[in-house]
Amino acid sequence: MLKKKSIRLLIGYMTCGTITTILDIGLLYLLTEFFNIWYFTSSFISYSIAIFVNFILNKNFNFKNKSKRIFLQFSIFFLIALVGLAINQLILYSLVEFFGIWYLLAKLLATLTVIMFNFFMQKHFTFGLLT
Repeated sequence: MLKKKSIRLLIGYMTCGTITTILDIGLLYLLTEFFNIWYFTSSFISYSIAIFVNFILNKNFNFKNKSKRIFLQFSIFFLIALVGLAINQLILYSLVEFFGIWYLLAKLLATLTVIMFNFFMQKHFTFGLLT
């Protein structure tokens, strides 16, 4: 069972995640539809930008983490996010190419799948160990 603090952190994480998911999907759409970049490449770019925003939001507003070891923290955050990116891209590609799902819906489904993995990894490793 989740503790009260963990529930608050999860809600905060979901709020930060919602903001960055809107950014991620918005950039994906913009890059794909207006700049004619392949959806898979656009997704990589948009997710990468969202990683930076997500780190800043979670560090400062959700976890309220005061650690001065920002480079090390971001490095861990980024490595975890890269695993999330790999899972996200695999799901996205599979849903679009093998199941014919529209790339934006596939992106949303992939993102929803990766959320819990990212939350628990970031909570315990990025913002748990380096406080």
